Order: sequence, then structure tokens, then C-alpha cells
Amino acid sequence: MVSRRILLSVLLTTLLCAPLTAISNEEIRIDKTLPTLKETYPLSAQEALFSTEFETSHYEPSQHFSNQAYWHKLSFPIGDAPSSQPSFYLNLNYYVIEHLDFFLFHGDTLKQHWKRGALDNWQDDQQKYDGIWIPVTLSPDEVTTLLVRKQGNSPLLTPFKLFDSEKAAQKKEQKLLFWTFIISSLGILLAHNVFVFVLLRQPGFIYYLGLNVVIFLALSIITGFNRWIFSETISQWLINNLFVVFGIGAWILFRFTVQFLQEVQIPSRKSLIRQYGDVLFITFLVATQFISVKSSALFFAGLELFMLIICLYWGIKAYLKGFTAVRFYLFSWLFLIAGSILNTLIFWKILPINLITESILPIACILQLLGFSFAFADKAKHIEQNRLLHAITDITTGLPNRAYYFDQLPKLLKESDKDAHELALIMIDMSNHQTLSQALGPVKADSVIGEAISNIHHQLIKFTGLMSFPLPNKSTKKLIRLTATHLVVISTEPTYLKELIRDLQRVLDNPTQLDRIHFRPQYKIGTALYPSQGHDLNTLYKNALTASQSVTYSSGNWAAFTDNVKNNHAHQLNLITLLTNDIEHEKLYFDIQPQVNLTNQSLVGGEVLIRWHNQYLGQVSPSEFIPLAEQTGLIYKLTDMLIEKVFSWASANPQAVANQYLSINISALDLLQEGFARRMVTSVTKHQLEAQKFTIEITETSVFDNNTIVHNNVKHLHNAGFKIAIDDFGVGYSSMQNIVALETDELKIDQFFVMNLLNDPQSQILCRNMIDLSKALDITSVAEGIESEGILQLLRQWRCQIGQGYHLYRPMTPVEYLALLAEKDLPLSEPVNRA
Repeated sequence: MVSRRILLSVLLTTLLCAPLTAISNEEIRIDKTLPTLKETYPLSAQEALFSTEFETSHYEPSQHFSNQAYWHKLSFPIGDAPSSQPSFYLNLNYYVIEHLDFFLFHGDTLKQHWKRGALDNWQDDQQKYDGIWIPVTLSPDEVTTLLVRKQGNSPLLTPFKLFDSEKAAQKKEQKLLFWTFIISSLGILLAHNVFVFVLLRQPGFIYYLGLNVVIFLALSIITGFNRWIFSETISQWLINNLFVVFGIGAWILFRFTVQFLQEVQIPSRKSLIRQYGDVLFITFLVATQFISVKSSALFFAGLELFMLIICLYWGIKAYLKGFTAVRFYLFSWLFLIAGSILNTLIFWKILPINLITESILPIACILQLLGFSFAFADKAKHIEQNRLLHAITDITTGLPNRAYYFDQLPKLLKESDKDAHELALIMIDMSNHQTLSQALGPVKADSVIGEAISNIHHQLIKFTGLMSFPLPNKSTKKLIRLTATHLVVISTEPTYLKELIRDLQRVLDNPTQLDRIHFRPQYKIGTALYPSQGHDLNTLYKNALTASQSVTYSSGNWAAFTDNVKNNHAHQLNLITLLTNDIEHEKLYFDIQPQVNLTNQSLVGGEVLIRWHNQYLGQVSPSEFIPLAEQTGLIYKLTDMLIEKVFSWASANPQAVANQYLSINISALDLLQEGFARRMVTSVTKHQLEAQKFTIEITETSVFDNNTIVHNNVKHLHNAGFKIAIDDFGVGYSSMQNIVALETDELKIDQFFVMNLLNDPQSQILCRNMIDLSKALDITSVAEGIESEGILQLLRQWRCQIGQGYHLYRPMTPVEYLALLAEKDLPLSEPVNRA
């Protein structure tokens, strides 16, 4: 063994005209100039052997792109041990030279010829493929010469190495292990990522799979194991279309990048690169069929630079937008593109071919696959985080939702329990959401309410003493949107609850301009203490909701949960059940309160007032059951029942509307029903009554702004002859604009102002201005709540046209009203213009 290594060293150091540099005592690397012949006309091996034109100056050009063939000559001296027939192996680790021939001469005799070009058909002189290995058997009697002829469109790199037989066998085994390592590593990682993709069904899988197939093919060519796993036909096709394979890989990487980053909409759909990037790659693929390999290499180098800049820019931009999964994508992509660029530098002979540079691209590709494996796992985690975020947040506002309240909030309360802190749950009920939905449509209403809630939360962020609610995206909120109408805030300082509610009311009372709509939410607030008024969130929510539902406009808009509230809530539930039953059996009835012409004291008509006497509850006030009917949707059946009863009675008693009018109260919600006016007209026609004898009184007209259904109903009612009155004007949500928009016939001044006329100068000013407004608009003014002669005289003095109240007439039964009309039994001496 030792003698053979010494002999190899001696022989190789004495090679004629072939300076070699020893890498070790077992391997000789030929990295300097060899005698080289530039083939200007076709030569046979014998002719090349005897040619005198071999020059070392031709060696450097022979390593670059060239259209000509080159010959290299390696000459070995006569062997010193004839019986041993010493053999050595020449190895070449560059596998893309298209035509490569080796000729072994002993003296003038050609001993053997090997074809090892990428496009050559190799002779069946190898039991198994293990790369390009040329056995050199030294002649004991003559000079041994090895001629190497190479020709092709790729760079003609020839980094030769010489090994003795034993070392060559080891190197072959190492090469096979290296190929096995590459193939198995790529296969295992690819299989793992395929499993991840199939399991998670992430988009872009086809691009990833295609990219790794291309990488596998490229590595098979570059590292030389293509002939180990593919047939010669496939191997030769891959060599002929090397830059097509590279171009497809770059294109797939581009498409994969676009798909991978679509979570954060990078690049944007309007991006020119996204729109026309495919054209660039198609252009390259087409160009490779018409331009030289050298030009294709230059084009591809530019393409790599383009990909480097674009993908780095997009990746960093996505990371800055919070898409953390892109960090492993950047890691993978940088390794892949760096390995590809360094391999290109080898192709251009800027880097030498050695063990380190040979391993760059395979290792980069394996690291790329490993990185993408982490990237996909990270993206899966990101997707799961987004899925969880979407599951526990409201889509419109991004605030925690019902699922967060019941699933995540208990964990926060456990932390609070450790500190023995008492908390207060504050429930905000946005009570005008349903009205807005009917007025604006559900989509528009949700948008307006959602934006209003977002504005409220924006102001709550500045509040101290509120619990913060962390989300999976590491943001925190201070407001939970439990339902479309219910918001939850949790105070960590219940002792300052009144001050917090006061500040909260200031925020809620502040009107906002939303999409050209001047919006001020109607709301009710209920509070419940934790843990004294609810040990779990379900009970706490129920109690706070009960408190909010106990709020009346006369009592303010906040109520704290108490035992009385609890009892009242149970009473309301019972009330709703009994009301539903009595509406179905038409047990409700009506009274009539006469209305008087204040000029001559004559009777002009009456207002129909709904009444309910239940067999269990007795007489129930309308102020108690009407709001409940509106909240539960019973108001529609209630209105239909009342109108049918009134029209039926008026039809049976035509004297009731012969010279007088009847006013019927309806809910604002009724006019938001499509077809309400049509039902009214059908009913009045069925009972053979004149619509001109009836006035429809409505309240809360602000919800009618720009509502098509309302205006269609009003127009239909007007065309049929009904008159429209705005009830309780001056309080609530009556809109000045709607006096004109609804073509109002009558303006009813709320009793709140009328009853205080003698004691409140402000009420006097407002009441008188409302009467003057009616005169200016040529509509009838009606004063409710006339309780004394003094009030009556003031209203007459201000020339209010019609009045009603206990001082004039108390509400009475329809029979009593007919008797009153019979008692008067006279037409109006001075009819009041109610039109």
C-alpha cells in the first residue's frame, strides 16, 4: 500500500508538461495548465497523439464556453515494476460536458476508448454507474498517454483528479453515499412537507411540489447521479434542456412566493410584477430554444438577480406586516438562491470545483427544504392563530365576541380570583339596532353600528380601571361585542363604578358622523358585580342583561342589578307571556280621548288609546306593555289587531266619523314594514270607511331618514287619504327634517311641555315656538296634557288649534264617546283645517 502511494507520487510529479498540485498524499489534483490542442479541423485520436500543436496557452480558453473541440494530453513515464502493472484512476466531477472522449495509448497503440459525454451513449463497460472514472494502466515498456477530447455548448470545465486503486474505490463509495444522502434527504423532507400540505390543505402545494421536483432534477445533473436513476434518454434530454429546467424552477419559485404571501396580500393584485411576472419567465423559456447556452446563462443570471431582489423585498414587507411565517420562507429562499448563485459562479469558472463548492447547491437545497418545512409549520400555526382569532372576534369590529367571553374570559377571571379582586360587568344594550336595520337595511345598519362601536372602543382604550382582553395576535381590547346589540366592559375598580358609568355615558352620548349619517346610539346600561352577583360568566351576563332591560327612559339609562330588578324581570317575562296570549285572543280593547277645537270648544274628534285588562294582572298601563311589545316583536300583531278593532267599530257606528276624526297611534316600527300601508288601505276599504277620517300618529321619526320603505308607506297612506301626525313632538327622536319629508298634517306637542307651562318659562318658550312653527308650515297644532284652565287659556292666547287633556275630557269607552257625540249632535261651526 505504502509503496504504491510512493510510486504514484513519483510518477505524477514527473509528468511531462502537466504541472500538478498535491492535495494530499493519496489524491492528486490537476489544477494548473495541461498541454491543450485546439481542434480547427476534425482529428482522429492517432492524429491528435502525434500533433505538435499542444500548448499550455490553450488550456485557459478550453475551460470556458466555446464552439470548438479541445484535446488535453496527459503523459505518464514507463512503469518501474512491469509485473505489477500499476493502475490509477482519473476522476472528473463535472457532468455537463456534452461530448467527452478518453483515449488511452501505450506508446502508439490505442488500448481503450471511453465515451463519457453528457449526450454520449456510454459503452456497457461498467457494472454499475458511479460517475466519470477512467482507469489508467501504465505500460512497463512504453510511455502511457491519455488523450481527452471535449466539445459542447456548456463551459468545458475539466478539474481532473488522480487516485490510486484503493483510494479510487473509497472515493466511489463516498460518491455513492453522497448521492444516496442527497436523494434520501430530498425524498424524506419532500415526503414530510407533502404530508403537511395534505393534512392542512394549504394552497400553493402544487408549486412547492413542482419546485422540489425541479430541484431534484437539477441536482441529478449537477452532481452526476442522473445516470444512476434515469435512463440515458432522459439524462440526455435533461442536459439538452438544462436552462429550461432552471427557468421552470425559477418560475415555480415566483408563483410559490406569490401564493405563500397571499395571506398578507403581498404583492398586491395591482402590482405590475404580479400581473406581468409570468411573461418574463415565459420569455426566458422561449428564448432558451433560440439563443446559445452562454446567452441563456447570462439571461438566467439576470433572472436570479431579479428573483433575489423581488422575493427579499416581498418577504421583508410581509414580515413587517406581522406575517411571522415568512421568516422561515426567507431563510429557505436565501439558502436556495445563494446556492444557485454560487453554482452559477462555478459554471462561469469564478469559483473552482472542489469538494466544498460541489456540496454548496445540494446542501442549500436540503436546507431550503428544511426551512420550508419550518415555514409551512409556522404558516400552519399562523393559520390556526388566525382561525382562533376569527373564532373569538367579531368580524365587523375585530373586538372579542361571545366565544371569547365564554371560552377565554374565564381564564382571566381565575387570575383575578387569585388577587381576590371584585369586578363589575357593565352591559351596554344598543337598543336602536333593530330599528336601524329596518330603516337602513341589515347590511348598512351593521356597518353603521360596527363603526360606532369601534369609535366607542377607541375612546375606551384611554380609560383606566378597565380589564384588558388579550387576543392571539398579541393585541388587547377593552370591549367585548357579545352580540350585535350587547357590549361588555369589565371594571376592575367597582368602587368607582358610578364615575366610570358617567364617563361611559359621555362617550355614548357623543354623536358621530358615520357614512353621511349623524348617529347617536340609543342605549341601556346594566351592571352586575363579580362574584357577589354571579360566580360564573353566564350568571353574570344574565344579571347584567336583566338590569339593562329594567331601564326605562324616565329612570335614566343605567340600572344596577338588585333583587328588585330580578323580581321585576321575572314579572316582565310573565307579562310578555300573558300579552302574547291576549293578543292572539284579541282581548285588548281601546278607549277614546276627545279632542277639542280650542277656538270654539267644539269636538273635532278623538285619539284612540289601547287598553289591556288581564284576568291575572288586572289593568296594565300602556307605558308598561307597549315597550315590551316593541322589544319582542309583538307590536306588529298588536297594531294590526287595534286597527281592525277600530275600523270594525267605526264601520258599525258611522256617526263616530261622520263629522269627526279618529287618530290612531302606531309604532315607528310599523312603518318600517314593507306593505304596511297596503294593509291599512285594504282594511279601510273592506270596512267601507273614508281614509280622510283617520289620522296616523307616529313617534321616533329620526329612524326614518332616507328610508325608502317608510317613504313609500307614507306616500301610499297620503294617496289613500290618511293624514300623518308626529306624536310627542319635542321629546325623544322626532326629527325636524321629517316634518317636511313625511308631509306631516299634524304636530302634537308633548304633554311634558304643556303640563309645565304655568311653572316653567323654558316650556313656555318651546311650546309657543312649536305652535308658531306649525302655523308657518300650515299644519295643525295639537296640545296634549291640558290639565288646567290656566294652561288652556295660554294655549288659546297662542292660537293653538286643537287640545286634549283631563281638563277637557278624560279617556272614555267607545260607547261613552258615541253618547258624547249624540249630546253635542251639531256639526262643527268652525271646522279646523287638519289637512
